[in-house]
Amino acid sequence: MRDAEREEESERCMDLIFCESHFNFIKIHLLSHFCDHIPQFGNIPMYSTEFGELPHKTQIKAGWQQSNKNEASPQIVQRYSRQHGIRMRLLNLESLRRCGADLSPDVVEQLDTTSTTTGPGIRRRMLKGRRDDVSNMADFSRVLGVSIQIICRGLIRYSRHNLPPERRLPEDPEILESLPVELLTQLEIPVLALQETEIYDIHRARCTGALNFRNQGGRNDWVWVRAGTEDMYGAPRDRLPVKLVALFKIRDYRCEDRVRRLACVQFVSAVNSARISDVHSLVTVQMKEDAREFTVVDIWRILGLAHLIPEGIGAGLSIAVSI
Repeated sequence: MRDAEREEESERCMDLIFCESHFNFIKIHLLSHFCDHIPQFGNIPMYSTEFGELPHKTQIKAGWQQSNKNEASPQIVQRYSRQHGIRMRLLNLESLRRCGADLSPDVVEQLDTTSTTTGPGIRRRMLKGRRDDVSNMADFSRVLGVSIQIICRGLIRYSRHNLPPERRLPEDPEILESLPVELLTQLEIPVLALQETEIYDIHRARCTGALNFRNQGGRNDWVWVRAGTEDMYGAPRDRLPVKLVALFKIRDYRCEDRVRRLACVQFVSAVNSARISDVHSLVTVQMKEDAREFTVVDIWRILGLAHLIPEGIGAGLSIAVSI
């Protein structure tokens, strides 16, 4: 009798499993719309679950970690409500101060020392791997295989477009050639980890030029560079993939402590106005035939490593549209 009951119970369980085994839920249903939405609207960040995961981490998980793990739900709610109330109070006081309200000195001091915005701490990009065979512009030109005239034109163009008049590099070629230069081979770029607000992944961009990297030939990585506003360049928006040509420091002769940390890059051009391809759902780019040999950018414009996939011999390169 017991065997029959167990067998009957097992059959009911299997029937329930098969009855509930379907794909009629929202995440699977959304996939049926992606093929139509991507050609019409580009990439689909609005469908990302990251926006819900981040509040879950800051509002729920952080509150759980700070609770005593005993009836934690009320403690989590109280913690978040208290933090939200304090933040709203600070925002109201800050608004009153901007409107010219008469606030006590203690409140003003508290507003000056308290931030009402939450965000990740600032992490600096680090240049490493200094080469000992480069100390001046002549050595820099020899190692890169680029004439000093082209290098000077690139530096002058960068200085005019990116620096205020009082901080620009000298435009006299003789003075510019006399500035000390350091050539480096690695840039460490902090990139926020997925669904994290304070944890960073480190992207290590290598640029060895003609030097071998681990006995496998020279290495010049592709990286993302911020090159405009978010309404530019189609799906990549405000960023473009570039090829690292050199990482270097140049010291201003007028101030020994003023050092420019720069990168020489080679830009590409997007095919089909940077629209996502119907074939492989990626963006296609190609090397510019008239690309400048020496385009200088600040290293803070470099956002992270880019991953490019060759489409074939003589064809373009396909890239993903996010870091």
